[in-house]
Amino acid sequence: MIESIKHYIKTYISIRYGLAGALFLGVLVFGINYYDAQSVPLATTAALKQSAYTFLFGGYVSALCERYTSKGEFLKGVLIPSTIAILATYTVHSFKGTPNPELSTIPTLIFAPLGFLFIARNKKKELQKND
Repeated sequence: MIESIKHYIKTYISIRYGLAGALFLGVLVFGINYYDAQSVPLATTAALKQSAYTFLFGGYVSALCERYTSKGEFLKGVLIPSTIAILATYTVHSFKGTPNPELSTIPTLIFAPLGFLFIARNKKKELQKND
């Protein structure tokens, strides 16, 4: 059971990019919430929730980007994960009662394609180096 979970994680989640995103967004969310609420426990809770979501979901779409790029499908490796991230962000903000889901989705609309382009280029360079 444990081995199958480890295999699943290694296959379908990019630990490197999942952790990087979780750390970056966790710190960002902590700062925003601490500034707003002046409460370490509330800010920590928000940061941990964001970090867990980013590690799992961000790590998944990053691994998807790497898998497409490994198959020589660079454009799909950028566009499909970007689309998934943008739609997921919009959906989450729509269901959680965010006042303006469109406005809240703009950062993802801008940074997801750029991030996946970065990941795909790194993967392509890594593959070329190993050839």
